[in-house]
Amino acid sequence: MEKSEKEKEQETKAKKAAVWSQLLEIGLDFAVYLALPLLAFIYAGQWLDAKYHHKFFVIIGLFTALGLSSYLIYKKIKAIKDLMDK
Repeated sequence: MEKSEKEKEQETKAKKAAVWSQLLEIGLDFAVYLALPLLAFIYAGQWLDAKYHHKFFVIIGLFTALGLSSYLIYKKIKAIKDLMDK
């Protein structure tokens, strides 16, 4: 049985919607992977700066957060690549 034009059009729309939802999910994941570590480590750095009267804990927190974010994004991209290769 051959599909009608209407059914083909509905399938195409469904596939496009699925792709857009996956792209949105990836974008939100990346935003969370960047924002949460930055906020947490910079806040912790500010707290430690105030407690120990130094000014380098925020910088250490910033670089730690950027390193962690880079690692999390790398893992996500690698997982996506592995799924696409299957």
